[in-house]
Amino acid sequence: MRRISMMLAGAAMAMAAPAMATYFTVNVANPVNTIPTNNDFQTELNALGFTGYTATGASISLASKSTLTFEYMGSESGNVDTFTVGANSFVENNKSVWGPTLMFSSDQLSGLINNWIFTSNGGAQNKGIGTPEFGIFVPRQFGNGGVWNTRVLYLGFDDQITGDDDNHDDFIVRVSVDGFDPNGIPEPSSWAMLIAGFGLVGAVGRRRRNVVAA
Repeated sequence: MRRISMMLAGAAMAMAAPAMATYFTVNVANPVNTIPTNNDFQTELNALGFTGYTATGASISLASKSTLTFEYMGSESGNVDTFTVGANSFVENNKSVWGPTLMFSSDQLSGLINNWIFTSNGGAQNKGIGTPEFGIFVPRQFGNGGVWNTRVLYLGFDDQITGDDDNHDDFIVRVSVDGFDPNGIPEPSSWAMLIAGFGLVGAVGRRRRNVVAA
């Protein structure tokens, strides 16, 4: 029984460990903004473990070269918004129903990413990572900034950064590294698995001490 418990604990921690083939590193700008209630996809983002977003001053880098998959998740916009990566571009069509639509795949070199661009005919032109219009949705534990390693990103564009529409739901894009299935277990929940793994190890250790004491 002890051996099985240890194996389960090890499996849980291995699934949660950041020893990935490649991954994104997000430098989360502080403060992190809470996803507002007028974001049309707040419920879906919260269900994935994302409660906030980082924008101004944030950065994203890639650990090693990878083929990235870009998917269109949803949009709420009265303008025509475009997402561009190098020679690849995709125009949103005001899709109010949440769910992935393949945009394109693109090879990305390792290092700091600076070729992901949102633009709009509504005024926000050529907005890249680190600008107020370019939001990166983050898990709840990054409410005070920090560094986050992940294999999947959810990006949100705000094509009118001032006014009532300041909510980063005008064009939402999901980006995943080669070999990672973002439709599997949501990655933020891997933190829960990691905690569960440590909990199992602790429980096994306590039981062993109690048996020895007895």
